Amino acid sequence: MKKYVICIPASDDFALAAAVLIHSIKKNLRVVDDCDFVVPYNNLNEDSMNLIRKAHSETMFKPPKNSDFYKHIPRTIYGVGNFDVYLSFETFSQIGYEKSVYLDADMLCTGDFSDIIEDDKQIIWKFPNLGILVAGAKYLTGHAYDEMIKAVITTGIKDRPDGDQVTCQHFFSPSNPDVKVITNLYNFQEFGGGGKGNPEHYDDNAPNVKVIHYSGRRKPWGTVWDGDENNKNCIRYATLMNENNAVKIWYKYYDDFREKCL
Repeated sequence: MKKYVICIPASDDFALAAAVLIHSIKKNLRVVDDCDFVVPYNNLNEDSMNLIRKAHSETMFKPPKNSDFYKHIPRTIYGVGNFDVYLSFETFSQIGYEKSVYLDADMLCTGDFSDIIEDDKQIIWKFPNLGILVAGAKYLTGHAYDEMIKAVITTGIKDRPDGDQVTCQHFFSPSNPDVKVITNLYNFQEFGGGGKGNPEHYDDNAPNVKVIHYSGRRKPWGTVWDGDENNKNCIRYATLMNENNAVKIWYKYYDDFREKCL
């Protein structure tokens, strides 16, 4: 066990994204040698695991510590029967580490974010979006994990398709003295491509962006959207993505991963 752990949940359709994200972290994170990599999963076959291992051979794959509460969830943003959003909770099941770092698989590390891992605050994130979150040892005893699950089961959170994020908003609001809210440079969604922001905003901030978040239907690795509301792993506005530098940089890291690891 190393000092820190980085948790990147994945499924078969996000395996390539997770692999490229890990590759990008290894290129940019100063404290990466102090980090274990854990991939929590519900549905991940051996081929997908092997693809991710090409980015980091010592990656650990872990099913949820507790998935019993899934039976109380009517649907999530991915539809009925897909509970992958709740894999973010596994960040809080990593007992024994000084820090546990959660990142969505649809992200890319383009700068060093070691500063927020080494920060003394116990919870660090870009409230209210759960794209990246750093949890300190105070919240890595198993108690917070159990309490978050209890909150889902016993409140209306279970009826929210984004219940994982709502839970974190409830427990880790800016009013909590343990919480530090970071800027969008650590969870950068404002690059346009049919979603928040515009390409020029990314270009202006690119030298300082630490992590790009390809939220919504803006996945550089995805196919064009087929109209299925449950399909989030795609590109909705293809013509708005082609010349976007936030998208091009993902392909740059993919090419580097392909040449060095595949």
